[in-house]
Amino acid sequence: MKREQILFWLVLLRVLAYSVEAEANSFLDALSNGQVKALFRYSGQYRNSNLHLLQDSSTPDISDEKIQQYSAFGGFVGFETLPWLHTSFGATVYASLPLGNNPADRKGLGGLYEADGGQDPYVALGEVFIRYETDRHLLKIGRQEMPGYRYVSLSNIRMTPITHAGAVYENSVFKKARFKFGAITKMKERNATKFIDMARGARLQETSNGKQLIRGDFDPADYDDDGYIGDNKEMGMAGMVYRDEKFTFEAWDYYVIDFVNTLYLYGHYGFKLAGSRFIYTVAAQYTNQQDIGSHIAGNIDTSHWGLSLRASGEGLAWFASYNKVAYNERSYDGGTIFVRWGTPQMFNSFQVQDSELAGTSSWGAGLQYDFGRNGIIPGMVMRWRYGNYNQPDDLVKE
Repeated sequence: MKREQILFWLVLLRVLAYSVEAEANSFLDALSNGQVKALFRYSGQYRNSNLHLLQDSSTPDISDEKIQQYSAFGGFVGFETLPWLHTSFGATVYASLPLGNNPADRKGLGGLYEADGGQDPYVALGEVFIRYETDRHLLKIGRQEMPGYRYVSLSNIRMTPITHAGAVYENSVFKKARFKFGAITKMKERNATKFIDMARGARLQETSNGKQLIRGDFDPADYDDDGYIGDNKEMGMAGMVYRDEKFTFEAWDYYVIDFVNTLYLYGHYGFKLAGSRFIYTVAAQYTNQQDIGSHIAGNIDTSHWGLSLRASGEGLAWFASYNKVAYNERSYDGGTIFVRWGTPQMFNSFQVQDSELAGTSSWGAGLQYDFGRNGIIPGMVMRWRYGNYNQPDDLVKE
């Protein structure tokens, strides 16, 4: 199967090469005039939670305190050659180093390397790719960031983002529409050094804190106490993005072999009222997930929808949004949406990632101001967000 996939992408690249004229640059010019990208940042977080509610439990597990924290400096440095014959090569190294107080017994926020039980520095080769691009076609193969692919985008809210290994192809033959296709073999989680398959990336578990997560038929041999240990699973994906001056519509499908199929729809419409200084945007979203193939995670039958209103203008922006996740005891974890491959798409998924939990209804609000617009503090942007997350009061056990 992998041999046929490689042959397909090579043939496609060869076909596209005949559709455009070759560039005149030499390889040495491409190498010597390549571009360096870099981002360095400090991140510190502290979380103190004293109430832990297990879904489906009538006797919540209440602890005196649970503290998580980290303090780190890191980022990335990457290089990509200048295109030659419409082809470029690139690589990016990501790193995070402890800076300040990082007690090993307060790990869990994902700022440093945690696999060994502590909070240690790490370095990861997150990107190594070849890119072929013209005005209408894009083919990119290798380890790479995928910022424009919704459910597998960067989730760039920690020190280093999620990256994936695979291939993507984009086509913009039609003026207002762009079609996107991809095959992903593995992913590197945030603040990790190794690439894992898409089933392990979903963090599948049979049980958690005494609660049975998997519902329906599955093979127990695929799991141990740490989670899924079965065969590697790959993802295929396809998407369409349509944009004009006021309206955007997106349709996506993500297919993880023998695991789950995810359908995601998104649309927004922007308008300006007469005499108003603001541009208003109304947006809606919908997700549906179903088990497929040998259903390694048992039954999956869940969905989510959301609405959002945003206003922006003169450096000021505000939003209000609502999300609702289905509750279904016949689905994995009661209907929780799988989001761990990238950025959770719920409007109210800020940093805590609570809005994808089974049966959760949530609403959020936010305000943003650009201090640099009027020359107050150039480059400074303030964001304020508030989220309220409600799980069902009466959960039926079946």
